[in-house]
Amino acid sequence: MLEQKVGRLQPYLLLAPALAILTAFLLFPLTWNVYLSLHDVSLITILSDWKYVGIKNFVNLVQDSDFHMSLLVSLMFVGGSVALQFFVGMVLAVVLNQQIRGSNTLRAIFIIPWTVSAVITGFSFKFIFNDSFGIMNYGLSQLGLEPVSWLSDPGTVVWTLVVANMWHGTPFTVIFLTAGLFSISPVLYEAARIDGASKIKGFFYITLPLLRPFVIINLILITMWSVNFFDLILVMTNGGPLFSSTTSSLFMYRQAFEFGLLSKGAAVGFLLIATNLVLAYSYIKLLRSQDK
Repeated sequence: MLEQKVGRLQPYLLLAPALAILTAFLLFPLTWNVYLSLHDVSLITILSDWKYVGIKNFVNLVQDSDFHMSLLVSLMFVGGSVALQFFVGMVLAVVLNQQIRGSNTLRAIFIIPWTVSAVITGFSFKFIFNDSFGIMNYGLSQLGLEPVSWLSDPGTVVWTLVVANMWHGTPFTVIFLTAGLFSISPVLYEAARIDGASKIKGFFYITLPLLRPFVIINLILITMWSVNFFDLILVMTNGGPLFSSTTSSLFMYRQAFEFGLLSKGAAVGFLLIATNLVLAYSYIKLLRSQDK
């Protein structure tokens, strides 16, 4: 009887360490963030009694024009980053999957940007796109072209950040999609070639359908990372000029840790978590709809 009880409890005992870690590092911070967002807490009042304000912090965010601006900047930054990372990563993964000399070496080289810290990447691209002595403007001047205000023009700064983020994040897409391409049997391509299908048709009718689960998961990950990304932006522009490169994640950071408005920052953080969940659900829903 005792052995049977132990046998029934064994799966739960094996899961206990993972559940403890999940509770400590995910559920507790999430619950604490929600609790903080429902109170009026700042660095000045953190040691005194916390006043319960309900959804007032969320109402203030809805009425905050700077937060509206950060949502627009996030939309451009995330949309541009995901589109470029996925497109460039897909092209590189497909090309390197061909039987070409040195493809393994090139894959190893392409991994390097992903291993570099985002802070170091930010400093590097800040130097490259510097308005006064950056490499990009130096190259333009050598071609007889006018310099571009990459980081000081509100119209170009977001897209400059997108390029930097693309360089940093594309290797992950290359690695992930390459793993998916390796899972596709070469026999399918040989059979399609015998039936007279071209490489382009093989890509659209064999590669893409079989790669779809990898594509969806990759899109979920790079989208969530782009939504939460702020360290590269903090280093390159610090949200400027005139908040034109302040994404929602950077807005959250500045509200909580620069301005000391902890409750407002927590409210923004909760909205970012909700955004990530909605985006992930949308991608999964799309994958399931394609399988029907």
